[in-house]
Amino acid sequence: MKIDALLADKQPLTAAGLESFLLDKQEIKIVGKVAHGEQLVIMMEKTHPDLLIVDYNIPGYVTLDDIRNAMSVSSRTNVLILSADNNKATILDALQLGVKGYITKDCSLQEVGMAVQSTAKGEKFFCHKILDIIMEKRFGVEPEMETSGLTTRETEILKLIAHGHSSLAIAEKLFLSPHTVQTHRKSIIRKLNIKSPTEFVIYAMDFGLLKIK
Repeated sequence: MKIDALLADKQPLTAAGLESFLLDKQEIKIVGKVAHGEQLVIMMEKTHPDLLIVDYNIPGYVTLDDIRNAMSVSSRTNVLILSADNNKATILDALQLGVKGYITKDCSLQEVGMAVQSTAKGEKFFCHKILDIIMEKRFGVEPEMETSGLTTRETEILKLIAHGHSSLAIAEKLFLSPHTVQTHRKSIIRKLNIKSPTEFVIYAMDFGLLKIK
């Protein structure tokens, strides 16, 4: 799968490092780099990339409104935010835009690579810091939802997966065989149309299965 990527990060060192990292991956083609916020919409209309990697947390550069406008002119583009923002309120505002991925600049190169691949395919990808913020926001606020046809056992297994338990650990905890756990896992993936490991956590939060201690 060939990925056309547009980069929008004003910090020279970060932008250069990200470009070098992406160019090492043969499936990624950089179709442009955004020099200022006003250019973002123009570049999106011109290139309609598969992936936009952007940081909004740089004064005088791209804003959340710029990202919103850019998404409106190229709905096919999946957006990955790569930012050093530590403000929970603005992070939640960014997530409200409907971006597919959000990772921080503290992430490892391996995690950045996973985020790029997942987001480009339209899958949701959030690093642990962002997931913690999502969980904090959702816990105790949204009502529990129906679990989309999952059986009681599948709901129990979804909860354990979201808490980070392996299939073997789940099998031991529930006195099941690993094969049975894998069968339930496949059924959960099929029923919820899960496309990435992150989505196990997201669905568990939506269903009220994750609680912050």
